[in-house]
Amino acid sequence: MEDYKNRIGATGRLDMALAAAYQFANVAILAIIVFGDVAEASDSIKRLVAFSAVITSITAWIFTSNGLKAAELSVKDMSAEEAATASGKNGSKQPWMIYQIYALGITVATIAVTLTAIY
Repeated sequence: MEDYKNRIGATGRLDMALAAAYQFANVAILAIIVFGDVAEASDSIKRLVAFSAVITSITAWIFTSNGLKAAELSVKDMSAEEAATASGKNGSKQPWMIYQIYALGITVATIAVTLTAIY
């Protein structure tokens, strides 16, 4: 069982690291839009940048959501001794659903702002 918990924890950390990498890619795409003057580019370039921005945002949200879910489930799977620790008490009080809604809201906002900047 301990190996399983370690694997789940590692997967959650990996998901969050990948989400951070995709968020960095979002910033890079925004820099391309601003400094590359994509609004004045041809339609095919606009579509390429828009597609990349949307897919990157959605992928970042998937990894973020999976990482948050792994963290939430690890808190639920704690033993009584683990739940009694300060970390366990803190984890059980986290508003996991609010974090999920926030991550989704940021994703939608990023897509909307990026597409507005392109078109």
